[in-house]
Amino acid sequence: MDARKKTKELGSCIELVSMDPFFNDISVGIFKKNRHLTIWSFSNLPELDKRIEQIRDNCALLGDVDILNGTHNKLALRTDLYLERALRFMFANAVQKNPKDFKIDGPISAPDTKTKLTFFLDSYEEGSNVVYKVSAQGDHEKAHMRLRAVVGGFIKYASCVKVSKEEFMFPDGKRYDKFARLILPVARNVSATENMLSQTEMQGQMTTQTLGFSQT
Repeated sequence: MDARKKTKELGSCIELVSMDPFFNDISVGIFKKNRHLTIWSFSNLPELDKRIEQIRDNCALLGDVDILNGTHNKLALRTDLYLERALRFMFANAVQKNPKDFKIDGPISAPDTKTKLTFFLDSYEEGSNVVYKVSAQGDHEKAHMRLRAVVGGFIKYASCVKVSKEEFMFPDGKRYDKFARLILPVARNVSATENMLSQTEMQGQMTTQTLGFSQT
């Protein structure tokens, strides 16, 4: 099989996992062509198709994608929005994690590794748009900064649109609860975003102190 010809046929590679821990450490990738996604490996091992189908099914559990009927390795994007980072997170988890460890039900939440806070995502509809709101449980003196950092993480990883300091929506205004669940654990740890927000807050304090005011 001509690898170059095949990859051109598959489309652009979104993510390549170099070692599948559940199937002989093979390399496996996910490719995009228009709104179709294809999971592919150049391995010739027996029962490869069965493993590819398992990965495909895992992706459907984890992401806002649909199984393409009549195939064992294809998915379809639900909309024209291309969330590359979310798809990469989806695929990496689909290959490298045991489905028993997937968190696909219940509230969209994630513990904050820097504090004792736990973040939650809720959503509401405003006109034709779905707005996501970040909240937190627990106590921390700068909880508001952590919430803003999470919003910044969604802006960075999914090109989301900021609605308020604690709210955002996806670029097309549609609902992507599964992708939001995937991104939240990563969004909470965007250090660059948090550092930028801290600098902004410090500048604000310096300005008010210079003018003779103190912040409470």
